[in-house]
Amino acid sequence: MIFLKNNQGGLLLDLVVVSGIFALLATISIPYLRKYQPNLKLNAAARALTTDLRYAQQLTVTEQKIHLVDFDLAQDKYDILKIDSATTTIKSVDLDPEISFQEITGLANNQAVFNYYGGVSQAGTVILTNTNNVDATVNIKPSGYIQLQE
Repeated sequence: MIFLKNNQGGLLLDLVVVSGIFALLATISIPYLRKYQPNLKLNAAARALTTDLRYAQQLTVTEQKIHLVDFDLAQDKYDILKIDSATTTIKSVDLDPEISFQEITGLANNQAVFNYYGGVSQAGTVILTNTNNVDATVNIKPSGYIQLQE
C-alpha cells in the first residue's frame, strides 16, 4: 500500500472540479430549457382548456342548465358561464402571457354552447399559439366530443 505524504487539499480540488462540471452543464442546458418552456406552457394551457370545456359540458348535463365557454380573443381569456334566469360566471381563466388565441372558427360569437345532452350548438375549433409559433388545436365536434391535437 502506498501512502502519499503530501495529499493535503485533494478533497478541495475534487469539489472544485465537480462544481466546474455542474456549472458547464448548467450553462449549456439553460438556453435549451428556456426555448422549450413556452411549448410546455402551451401544452398545459391546451389541456386546461380541454378540461374546462368538458367541465362545462358535464355541468350542463348534470344540472340541466345551459353552460357555455365564452372566448375573449382581445384579452386572451375565457369564461365558463351558466345561463339561467341570470348569467353566472362559474370560472374565469386568463391565458399565460406567452400563450394566445390564434383563431376560433365555427363557434358563433366565440362561444361553445352545450345542450342538455352534452352536444354543442355549433361545432368549432380553437387554436392556441405560443411565442415560438407552435400551435395546439382543440376540436369541438357536434356530438360534444372534445379533442386536443398538439
